[in-house]
Amino acid sequence: MDYCRHELSNCADCAPRAQPREGAPGAEWDGWPPSAIIVHASRKAHLPGCPHILPADVEPPVYGWVLDPSPGAWRRLSDSNPLYATGGNTQRSATSRCQDCDATQ
Repeated sequence: MDYCRHELSNCADCAPRAQPREGAPGAEWDGWPPSAIIVHASRKAHLPGCPHILPADVEPPVYGWVLDPSPGAWRRLSDSNPLYATGGNTQRSATSRCQDCDATQ
């Protein structure tokens, strides 16, 4: 089993992921890096493969995204540390994580 520098297998804070996570994106998410973070208008962050969203729906103005987030960006998401979209609707920011996506990390 491969472990990251935090001595965790499949650590959400280390990218790229050495092994696919459970619920990894299917073919419909081709073109989206597995480490991408998708930002919804509700200020909630999702990961590619989230059961709540369809890839075809991930378009501005409702969504923004970060294709190459910094290591640890997913875990740092909070009111005091929002993640700002760098693609799509760049006016979007996320302050919380989708619980279903978070459960895969």
